[in-house]
Amino acid sequence: MGMFDFLKVDVVEKVRVPNYTAHLKIDGKSLTIANLGLNSVTVAGAKLKVGQAVTFDLDLKDPKQKLSLKAAGTVAAVEKAGTRINFTNLPEDSRKAVALFLARYAIAR
Repeated sequence: MGMFDFLKVDVVEKVRVPNYTAHLKIDGKSLTIANLGLNSVTVAGAKLKVGQAVTFDLDLKDPKQKLSLKAAGTVAAVEKAGTRINFTNLPEDSRKAVALFLARYAIAR
């Protein structure tokens, strides 16, 4: 054993990733968000039909940021993984807020 063999030990730092909450409310029913994109949101547990128009409240909370907005969308796909809703007529300020939330979330993770 050499004099500097102790330097070969790998140290793994365990970092706790803070929790976030993501909910979408349609007609007062709270649904869990499975995926969020710039132009769409995918929710789990929704019983919606393709082509159906919906209005919803989107609430995202991370320890460092919060996003709440009211939006409208059209159901684009219903799959086992979830129901994808495309945003319709989302104002530019809200679109920028979603992009900023996603960027900060990606950096934190």
